[in-house]
Amino acid sequence: MDIVRQGAQTLLKEAVEEEVSGYLGRGRYERGDAETSRPEAYRNGHRKTRIDTPSGSIEYDRPRLAGAPEFKSQFHRPYMRRPEEFETAVGEMYVEGLSTRKVKKALKAVAGDDLKMSRSTVSRITEKLRAEFRVWKRRSLAEIDVAYLFVDAIRVGMRLENTRKQAVLVAYAVLKSGEFESISIGIGNEESGDVWGKFIGDLKDRGLKDPLLVVSDGNAGVIAAIERHFPTSYRQRCTKHKMDNVLDCVPKEKHDEVRPKLNRIFYGATSLEQAKTALEAFRREYRKIYPSAVDCLGRDIDQALTFYLFPSSHWRRIRTSNKLERMNLEIRRRLNVIGRHPSEDGCLALVYQISKRHAVRQRRFAHGDLVHRLWQRLKQQKLEMLTQLRLEDYAA
Repeated sequence: MDIVRQGAQTLLKEAVEEEVSGYLGRGRYERGDAETSRPEAYRNGHRKTRIDTPSGSIEYDRPRLAGAPEFKSQFHRPYMRRPEEFETAVGEMYVEGLSTRKVKKALKAVAGDDLKMSRSTVSRITEKLRAEFRVWKRRSLAEIDVAYLFVDAIRVGMRLENTRKQAVLVAYAVLKSGEFESISIGIGNEESGDVWGKFIGDLKDRGLKDPLLVVSDGNAGVIAAIERHFPTSYRQRCTKHKMDNVLDCVPKEKHDEVRPKLNRIFYGATSLEQAKTALEAFRREYRKIYPSAVDCLGRDIDQALTFYLFPSSHWRRIRTSNKLERMNLEIRRRLNVIGRHPSEDGCLALVYQISKRHAVRQRRFAHGDLVHRLWQRLKQQKLEMLTQLRLEDYAA
C-alpha cells in the first residue's frame, strides 16, 4: 500500500497546485497578465494535510494561498467522497500506466463526477508524476559512495511492437554508510552484452565510481559489462544461481543428497580455507558419477567464493542476489495482475516506486572501523587478495 500512498500524495499536491495556478492566472515563479491574473493573491507556502482512505491516512503538502479568501479547492475536502475508488484508481495509475484517463478517474473520486478539469490540465499533472522518475533516472551519481552493487534483470510482458517479454534491468546499491539505495532502472529486449554494457556504461557516465564489489548472476552479458566498466571492482557470482546450475546437472532424485554438500562450500564454511576443503571433497566424490556437475561447479568458482574475502558479518547478504530476487517477486506479483504491461513508462515508474519502498525497509549494514579497514585493504591490495581464491589444481 506504500505505492498507493506515495502516488496519492504526489497526485493530490499536483492537482491542488494546478488549481492554484488556474485561480491566480499564473504558474509558480511567473508574472501574470494584469487583465487575467489576480495580483492581490499569492502563494504562501504549504500545509501538511491528512485524508483518510481504506489503506490508512495519506498526508500531503497542500499549497496555501494568501489574499484569496474566496478560493476553495475541489480536492481538499474534510471528507473524501469515494475513498475506496480513489485508492483503487491511484493503484491503477502505477500498475497500468500514468494515462490522463487514469489520473482523471482518481481525481473524480475526490471531487465528484462534476469535476471540471481540461484534458491539458490533467495531462500536466500526469507529466509531473512521470517527471519524478525521469529526473531520478538522469541524476548524477558522482557523490554516491557504493560498497556493494547488485545488478539483475526481470522479464516482463509489454504491449510494444515486439510481443516478446522485455528485460527490466535494476542496479541496487549498499552504500559505505550502510544504507540501501536503488540507483538505476532500465529496459532492453534481452540480457545481451550490448544491453548490459549500455546500462552499466550509463552508471559510469553519470559519475558512479567503481564499487568495491559487484554481485550478479552468471549471465555472460552482465559479467562482461561488469569487467569492462568496473575494472577495479571485485566480482561475486550469486551462489544460489551457481548451486541451481550445478543441480541441473544432477538427477532430480539425487538433489537431497547433493545439495547439503554444496551448502558446505557456500553456506556452511567459516573461512575460505574450509570452503576450499569442502569443494575438493565434492570434486573427489562426484567427479566420476556426475562429471558435468563437477565441471559446472568448477567454472568461475573463484568468483563464487569472493565473498569470503569480505567482512564475515556481510557474507549472508552479499553472496547472493537475493536482495533483488525479493524485490523481483514483488514486481512480478503486481504485474501478474494485469498480464502484459501497457506502457514502458508505467512499468518503469512502478519498478522505481517498489525499489524505493524496498530500500527503506532494509536493515542497515554494519560499517564500523574494522569493516572500513578491511574494505581499504581489499581496495589497496586487490591482486594479493585475489591470489587467495586461486584453485589451480581444481579439475574434473
